[in-house]
Amino acid sequence: MESYNLSDLEEWDIWDKFPEYRWTFNKLELALKLGHSAGPVPKPVPITNEYVVRPIYNLSGMGVGAKILTLEKDKVYDFAPSLFWCERFIGDHLSINYIKENLVFKEVQTSKATANYNNLSRFEKWELVENKSIPIPSWVHDINVPYLNIEFINNKIIEIHLRWGIDFPEGASEIIPVWHSTTVEQISKLKAQGYSYVLSYMDAEKNLTDPRLGFLYK
Repeated sequence: MESYNLSDLEEWDIWDKFPEYRWTFNKLELALKLGHSAGPVPKPVPITNEYVVRPIYNLSGMGVGAKILTLEKDKVYDFAPSLFWCERFIGDHLSINYIKENLVFKEVQTSKATANYNNLSRFEKWELVENKSIPIPSWVHDINVPYLNIEFINNKIIEIHLRWGIDFPEGASEIIPVWHSTTVEQISKLKAQGYSYVLSYMDAEKNLTDPRLGFLYK
């Protein structure tokens, strides 16, 4: 199986590299394949509840366009037609990196998020944790790529990426995103606690009003 450099890859690079797996970019198709309660707008939701409403495709990343909304049963909403709704899961948000070995994906790194539930484009912190050995569907192993990243909430798959996820600096076990709005005082306080700073700019093709400048890590 062909290997490739994981650094500096954009989602459209992966789109071009593995055209047979472009369905993994279709978040609605993936949600339905996983058995989640999901549907395209303006189709009404089956029960009144909280849902994640987001783009069916988002190659810019960073959760752009995603919101948590309470939607009413049988009500038609005038959302943009590029969006879909999916049941909301509550619990630990994990990002797990896998490598393909002997035709199956082996878990090599697991990180846990401290999430910001008011803004799905932001995370307060990621920290490495012990591997969880969460069962994954057998069809995932049929994806013929060397690396995989799967995001889970409460052990439910919410995204599959044909690459690895969060890039921890060597030796680091915690990373804290630094945003444009992060103050100098906040950065200085964390540096005093032993964190180091690395640049890693991301504005999701100018879709973030508060771009990520980098990470503090230790």
